[in-house]
Amino acid sequence: MRKILLISILTISLLLLTSCNIGEIEISDTIVAPKNESLPIYGKWIIEDYKAPSNDEEDEEIIKSYLGKEAIFHGDFVALGDDYCEEPIFKTKNVVASDYILYQYKTNPDFLNIDKDEIQIVSIMSKDQFFYEFIKESEDRIIVNIEGIFFYLKLVSEELKDEDIAEFFYEEKTMFRMDSLTDSQSTNSSLLIGLKSLDLDERYEKKEKWNYRTILIRSYDKEVVGLYEMEDIFLPRKTGFWKVNVHREENDDKVNDKILAYPLKKNKDLDRQDTDKTDKGEEKEVEENTLKNILYVGNDYISIEKVNYLNKGERLLELYLIDNIGKGNPIKISDVAGEAGQTSFLDEGNKVILTEDNKYRYSSIDLRPNEESFGLFRRNGHWIYKGRVNFIQDGNYSYKNFNIRAIPSKEVVHYDELSIPWNAIKSRVPEAIDAFTSPAEDIAVVVTHNSMMIYPIDGGDIGYEPIAKIKLEAAEKIIMAEWAVGRYPVMWEEEFLRNEAIPIEDLK
Repeated sequence: MRKILLISILTISLLLLTSCNIGEIEISDTIVAPKNESLPIYGKWIIEDYKAPSNDEEDEEIIKSYLGKEAIFHGDFVALGDDYCEEPIFKTKNVVASDYILYQYKTNPDFLNIDKDEIQIVSIMSKDQFFYEFIKESEDRIIVNIEGIFFYLKLVSEELKDEDIAEFFYEEKTMFRMDSLTDSQSTNSSLLIGLKSLDLDERYEKKEKWNYRTILIRSYDKEVVGLYEMEDIFLPRKTGFWKVNVHREENDDKVNDKILAYPLKKNKDLDRQDTDKTDKGEEKEVEENTLKNILYVGNDYISIEKVNYLNKGERLLELYLIDNIGKGNPIKISDVAGEAGQTSFLDEGNKVILTEDNKYRYSSIDLRPNEESFGLFRRNGHWIYKGRVNFIQDGNYSYKNFNIRAIPSKEVVHYDELSIPWNAIKSRVPEAIDAFTSPAEDIAVVVTHNSMMIYPIDGGDIGYEPIAKIKLEAAEKIIMAEWAVGRYPVMWEEEFLRNEAIPIEDLK
């Protein structure tokens, strides 16, 4: 009994001591500190140097506006100069320095004084919006590209105080205004819509020719305040805005298409020439009499249909990284959809093959579909994967598409949500064939066969009457949809207008 009593007393004493120790530890010590310490970039930094590809007046103005500015990196808040984001999400990846810097920034590590074979890239996002991407050269030195100029940041202090954060919110020299922050994020939206239409020019009666354009819709407080369009695809990317277009070369009875993707900077003509040279130098072979039809384009990926007239009109589906378009092999379904996507692709593709030719049903011949033969298509308000099986029928090439049971990841399709169910949209607008809703849930864009109608969203449903209407060309299809909310819509509109955009007539 004495032993049992002694053990009981010791156990109770230990529990009491442990409880006292837990109570003395602050919650911030157990949650906030480890959270901040685990961030790939943390503390107060200063922009101390820069590297610019050119020295024109526009670059000089940008350099003056950033050089000497401070940057704050915190688990709840990140600021760079006069720009900021709340509730940041940090993403890191290790990459081969030479390849990444060449394809992402169109330069080489030597230009940036980077002598490492491998570097860490830190991307910061907030509320589904990209903020900035940083090259982490060392623990106390990072590089960021702003409008084509590389700025070098040096770590000033690893400690952050409350007043450091407050300074960025309340100093008059900054853009931040807390009283308008919530309002701007909830009532301000922009949508960049990429479209393609078939060219009915008589010259292309036998061979398709597609025209591309981009429409920008900006809304404020559930009212449309800007409608513009421009030729080609105006694409927002992590490194800034890019242009994507298709250049057609004609030689006698042969036609060849080349997809060009290049950043929109002051020296964009030079960038485009460099892109041409790079593509031609690295393509595996020169294609002749091959047409290119863009099916989807996003931040980093592009889906195309390649029509090869040398092979009696064979139509192939291919997916590429935009930085690798025209170079190397297409991406495989397993690379973007994993094992589940690969399994679905093979199962559904084999069903098509066996349906087309029953003689192969019990054959030992390997008839697996080509894993590179897939693309992105629109269906009921979402992007979906479809695979394709190509075969010869009556001496000509033919094909059949099939659905792949895999949802495109955010790396492939950045934002693909409908805040209003598709059935509810069809109930309100029976002629709808597609729809998009803003991440801020303030507007919806409903697509019919001949128009795009913009509706306000109230109480989880679209309004009864559209607030704007845009005419579509015959059989025009959507190949891109990129949203911006908060303070970004105005920035997108300004950049759009700087690149020869023109107003669109509101048909409402």
